[in-house]
Amino acid sequence: MTDFLSNVAGQTLLSIVARGSAIIAELRRLSDHIPKVFLRPANDAKSKYAPIILDFKYLKNPDEFEDRIEKDEDTAELDEEFRENHLPLLERFYSLFESIHKYISDWLAYLEELKEGTFVQHTTEGVLLDVEGKQLMAEALYLYGCMLLLLDLRVPGLARERMLISYYRYKGAATIPNIDEVCKLCRSTGYSPTGRRPAKYPEEYFARIKIPKEVIKMIVSRLRSDDVYNRRKAYPSPEHRSTALATQSAMLYTILYFAPSVLEGQHSMMREIVDKHFNDNWVVPFQMGFAVDLSQAWEPYKAARAALDNILHKQNIQDVTSRYAKSVHKLNAGLLKYLTKGVLTEAFVMNHIRVLVHHARECNVTLRWFLLQRTTMHRKYRELVRKAISVNQLLDLMTNTAQFELSLKNVLQQLLNTKEERWEHCKAEAKGRLDDLSEYFSGEKALTRVKRNANLQAWFKKLSEQVGALDFGNAVVAGRNIAHLIRHLEEVEQFHQIETSLQVKSFLQDTREYMTRMIKTANVTDSVLADLETISDFAYACEVINDYTQHLHYRIKSKPSTVLLLRATFLKLSSVLSLPLVRITQCGSKDDISVAEYYSKNLVLYIRKVLEIVPQSVFNTLAKIIDLLTHKMVAVPTKIERLHLGNYSQLEHRYTLAKATHQVSVFTRGILNMKTTLVGIVQLDPRQLLEDGIRKELVRRIAVALHQRLVFGTGKLQDFEARLKALGDELTGFKRSFEYIQDYIHMYGLKIWQEEFSRIIAYNVEQECNAFLKKKVFDWQSVYQSDAIPIPQFQPYDKASVNFMGRLVRELLAQCDPKKTVYIECNQGWYNNQLREVVGIRTFDFLYRGVGVFGLCGVDRLVCFMIVRDLHVLTKTYRRNLDFTYAKMISGLMDELSPTSALPRNAAKLYQHAIDKLKNLIRSVSPLVIGVGTAQLLRRQVANQLNFLCKLDSKLLSCSLATVNDSLINDVKAHYLNPEAKAYPANPILPEVSKHLETAGFNNPLSKIYITSEPLHGLACVMFLFVLDHLTKVKWNKRISTLVGKNPTREGIDGGPLVVGVITVLKQFHSSHTTQFVGYLAQYVNVCVSAESTAKGGTLPTQAILALLFLEQFCSFSKMSRKVVDSLVPAYLLDRFTHE
Repeated sequence: MTDFLSNVAGQTLLSIVARGSAIIAELRRLSDHIPKVFLRPANDAKSKYAPIILDFKYLKNPDEFEDRIEKDEDTAELDEEFRENHLPLLERFYSLFESIHKYISDWLAYLEELKEGTFVQHTTEGVLLDVEGKQLMAEALYLYGCMLLLLDLRVPGLARERMLISYYRYKGAATIPNIDEVCKLCRSTGYSPTGRRPAKYPEEYFARIKIPKEVIKMIVSRLRSDDVYNRRKAYPSPEHRSTALATQSAMLYTILYFAPSVLEGQHSMMREIVDKHFNDNWVVPFQMGFAVDLSQAWEPYKAARAALDNILHKQNIQDVTSRYAKSVHKLNAGLLKYLTKGVLTEAFVMNHIRVLVHHARECNVTLRWFLLQRTTMHRKYRELVRKAISVNQLLDLMTNTAQFELSLKNVLQQLLNTKEERWEHCKAEAKGRLDDLSEYFSGEKALTRVKRNANLQAWFKKLSEQVGALDFGNAVVAGRNIAHLIRHLEEVEQFHQIETSLQVKSFLQDTREYMTRMIKTANVTDSVLADLETISDFAYACEVINDYTQHLHYRIKSKPSTVLLLRATFLKLSSVLSLPLVRITQCGSKDDISVAEYYSKNLVLYIRKVLEIVPQSVFNTLAKIIDLLTHKMVAVPTKIERLHLGNYSQLEHRYTLAKATHQVSVFTRGILNMKTTLVGIVQLDPRQLLEDGIRKELVRRIAVALHQRLVFGTGKLQDFEARLKALGDELTGFKRSFEYIQDYIHMYGLKIWQEEFSRIIAYNVEQECNAFLKKKVFDWQSVYQSDAIPIPQFQPYDKASVNFMGRLVRELLAQCDPKKTVYIECNQGWYNNQLREVVGIRTFDFLYRGVGVFGLCGVDRLVCFMIVRDLHVLTKTYRRNLDFTYAKMISGLMDELSPTSALPRNAAKLYQHAIDKLKNLIRSVSPLVIGVGTAQLLRRQVANQLNFLCKLDSKLLSCSLATVNDSLINDVKAHYLNPEAKAYPANPILPEVSKHLETAGFNNPLSKIYITSEPLHGLACVMFLFVLDHLTKVKWNKRISTLVGKNPTREGIDGGPLVVGVITVLKQFHSSHTTQFVGYLAQYVNVCVSAESTAKGGTLPTQAILALLFLEQFCSFSKMSRKVVDSLVPAYLLDRFTHE
């Protein structure tokens, strides 16, 4: 680290630049979660949020807009709902916008402090002369330009304005100090990626905050003339100059928009920039994979266009393309040679390190050129570049280069790790031989008889000491000394006494070899590995690589072992993390983990995207297995007569099945053979990667089947049941075949199936329930949604439902419509006019086969939400209709009817008068009450089906749950009898057990409290009048023993749903309302009996009979004790009452 970064001036600038990298990561992260309501066209009036989603026009007359919203109760309520759902996200977006403004403000303040001399001994000019200083100054301005470009590219201008205004409205101007400056910076530019480029864009956008022109000129000058990042040492060849300067070329492209006068009128400067930085390339990756075509981007600027014309002509492009294309075949051949097993050994790498690095350099330069220039927007140039080499040749170059680099880096790393050990070993061997030679010429220890030579003895001793003193810490000095020693050893061989001795010559040869190895060992330095890291940078391709996904899929499908080569490519792609993290890590910022997680996560998603062809191929083969197992192969019975054994052989089918199974195994083997790979900060386990891919494809196929099968347009019972049956058959076959192949892909098929199927159902129920919630659960907030294994979303088939769960439940309710059916309690189902079953036990069996236990639970949950919605609407309607006048009338009526044990005077007139007054309220709540009753009966049917299945499939679980339930109820009762001695059951256990009980059907929906509400004045009395009004519209059907509507087609009344609906409404309030309601009804029976003498006909009045029938069903459904009614209605009436 230089002196500049060790002082306050350097650390301040470093922290600003690090913050810029973190802001860009946050911008990219948030741009993936822009709420759709902000992205709708400006003229879209269909959106329900259109009245409250406003752009900057709001600022012209905010009071008018606010008055318009507040005057409309529904709009005001919608506005409050929108605020509650979107404010947290709006706060985060505003924080992003504000952080961009604060970033540039802090940098400008830093420049001002440099100008005023706040940082002692540092000036702007001095900083730009420092190696680290000029890098950071250029990066600071470059990152700001990238923020602006990415902001316009990823967050449309209209969406920015809408989000800013929404935030401004909900927070208030007083709490947002910099709102005016932020709005000025982020207002719409009129730019659209798919539209025509606005005039003077983006220079006017970049000029919204003034930046000192002198600073911009100095930064441009440094980038134009210097090798700012010292990359030329990694790319010594003049032909590689544009690649060596690629990083600052991207910075120049961005920063030049802050100096449009250069682009427009500085012809000589632009010619110099183009010749130096863009002489053989015109597609520039300006930020983390986002590339720009200069032939279009610089089209509006005279000087820039004129400079580009010198290189962008057909002949030059043909020459450059031809040069790179010719090298592809040669480079691929070299890669295949080096990748041959046994070639890249440690000895080979040490002997040919320069050649190998040069080959890697050539490969990367060529690969970079083709990947980028193939994306040019100019049609003729694009055709020319794409015709030069095929996609397969390019992919061969990419994958082989990545594998070559990985192998080379591994060997180099191994050499570096053992460098000291190798050096010491070779030094010891060389020194030992020199010592032996010294002793040899002493004449005392002869290998053979030799005359003593004191000079040679001393000379070899001296050489031995020099070898012992060698230090590999300084490779250059050590290498020069060793070369000098080797030359001396070669010269001494010419001496007559040595030349004639084969043993001495052999020792000298071995010594020279060990010394040569020492030189080669010393040449393997960290700088070689650092240069290789620079050369192998692949960050520019993180977006471009998406264009080749389909080609990679085809390769994997054709040859599954290709996956092993792709591992190296994925590791090469992980270089995308180095650029944004280098400054963040350098200054020790806390943002390093979040930034690394974001880019690592995106990289892992791409890897999954590439490898998803494996599970797709598995499932395509699985389709053949499904067809075989479901339609062609006959199941083998447990016992077969020997004579008939041949009939079950099915050899052709079994061969096809075995072949398909083997294909599945082959496809999965490629991934399973991959090693565990660290991508960024995320570790990829191949087994987990395969399982996630299998899960993803399984989820997609199940979701598609549910989406396509559960579509109901005719309303006919036959169509409804046929679709449920077809779905059940399809999923059953799918499940059987998935379980069949689980052993061949080394996974627990049934476990995966149940987990993913339950997640699909739960997610779709959650999204469907959003329509009933004020606080929505967005897709990215859902606990059931996953980036690795996403649940697909589909366009709704109708306006009422979001997905298949909504369609299924609404069709179920439509089949139970009281206008078309009647509920028969004894048969547990709904029947039509001809008393043919429409919805009953058979229907729920079809449901179970189609959507399983999870689907039944999902139906139950969704119906539950519908009940809550209807009850809220009912209470709201009740309060709106029962104004002060009617409330006073109800109070008077309640006084007249009190006590219920007595008979009021003029009762018939009182009842009729009250009913007439409340006609509108009764008419409004009637479909709600009956709808709630129908939904409750459906919930009860679902609970019965779940309970039956639990007892059938898991008797032990059923008994255990029943026992736990009884135990908890006893504990609760014991607590209330003696609170001090008996503690209440621990808090977590009740909700946990409740979930299991509901799933197993151990619940009674009719006893459930769905809403909490303030008491409704006179509820019992109003519900009593509601029932009286409906008793005139029903009759007793002796054949099916239930109350039915007299004119159901017109009035939509059915006895069972009516009774259950009334029970449910009363259940939401204090139990005294139910008691009072029963009292009023019993009083009505008594009034009817007393008003009409029973002596004449010997029968009870019709209205009394209907009221008693209603009471009977009320008690039956609500589990109310008969003793309650006995205490209110004379026993002889109940004894005489019959269903005749």
